[in-house]
Amino acid sequence: MNQMLPRPRFWAQAAAQMKPRFTLLGETLILMLLYMISNTVAGTVMCVPVLAWLLSTQSTMILESLNAGVATQEILKRLLEQIPDWMSVVALFATAGAVGFTVIFYCRKFQKRSLASMGLQGEGAFGEYLLGIVVGLFLFGCVVAVGTAAGGFRLGSWTLDTTRLLLTLAALIGCAAQGAALELMYRGYFAPTLGARYPAALALFSSTLCFAMLESGGALLSMNMLNTLLLSLLLGIWVIKRGRLWGACAIHAAWTFAGNFLLNFAPADQHGSLGLLSVDTDAYRTLITGGDYGPAASICATVVLLAAIGLVLALPSRDPAPAQADPAPEEQ
Repeated sequence: MNQMLPRPRFWAQAAAQMKPRFTLLGETLILMLLYMISNTVAGTVMCVPVLAWLLSTQSTMILESLNAGVATQEILKRLLEQIPDWMSVVALFATAGAVGFTVIFYCRKFQKRSLASMGLQGEGAFGEYLLGIVVGLFLFGCVVAVGTAAGGFRLGSWTLDTTRLLLTLAALIGCAAQGAALELMYRGYFAPTLGARYPAALALFSSTLCFAMLESGGALLSMNMLNTLLLSLLLGIWVIKRGRLWGACAIHAAWTFAGNFLLNFAPADQHGSLGLLSVDTDAYRTLITGGDYGPAASICATVVLLAAIGLVLALPSRDPAPAQADPAPEEQ
C-alpha cells in the first residue's frame, strides 16, 4: 500500500511544520468545528442577498398572503419556488469565502503551516489546474455518454439558452472558488494533518469519508452518497499521485459546473431554469439519469468514477516524500 499510495512531499512538509497534533478523533472533531463555523459564516453572509431579494420583489406577495390568511408554510413554499438563479451563484461565493478563510486561518494561525504544505505550491500550478479542468469535464462527459447509450438522455434535444451566458460565466468562477475551498478543507488541511501521524491509507480513507458525510446533502445510503464518496476518493488519490492540490480543485470545479450550471437535465416537459444547455431525460429511468440529483447521482457516474479511480491508482507518483515508513500512531 505504501508503494501504491506514497505520502506526497507536501504532507511531509505539513508534518514537519504542524503543531499541535491530536488523535484521529480529536482532528475529526476540529474538522467538524471548522465545518460548522464556515457554514454559519456562509449562512450569515447569505442573509444579506436573501433579505434584499425579499424586500425588493417579494414583500408585496408576503403581505398579501398574510392578510389573506395563507399559512406560513405555504408562503415559504411559494418563496422557495421563486428563488432566482443568481442566488445559487451567490451561495457558491459565500461558501468559498467562508470555508477558504476559516481553513487558511486555522492552518496558518494554529498549525503554523505554509500554503505549500497545503498543496498550494506555485510551481506548475497553471498546468496542473488546466489538466484538472480537462479531466473533470472529460469525466462528466463520459457520464453523459454512458447515460445516453443507456437511453437516459436524448442528445438531439439539446437547446442553448444564450440569455444565460453571463450567469453561466459567474457560475464558472463561483464553482472554481468553491471547489478550491472544499479541496483545501478536506485534502489540503485534513488529509495532511492525519498523514502526519497515521498511514497514508488511513488519512485518505478518513478524509474521503468525512467529505462524503458532510457534503452529500444529507442523502445517506443513496446513490448520491455513494458517488460523492467515490468522487472524494478519486480526488484524494489524485492529490497523492500528483503531489499538489490544484488539479483536484479543478476537477471538483469542472464536475460541479458541468452538472449544475452548464447542463440542465430535466424531463422534456419540466425543464428547470439552471443550466446553459437543456438536455431531455427519461423521467422513468432514474437509476440512469440520477433523478432529482442529476447524473452525478446515477449508476453511470458510479461506473465512470470506479474506472477513473482504477486508472489514477495505476499512475506513478509525481512528487512523493523521501522514502520512509509511514508514521505510527502516537500516544496522546
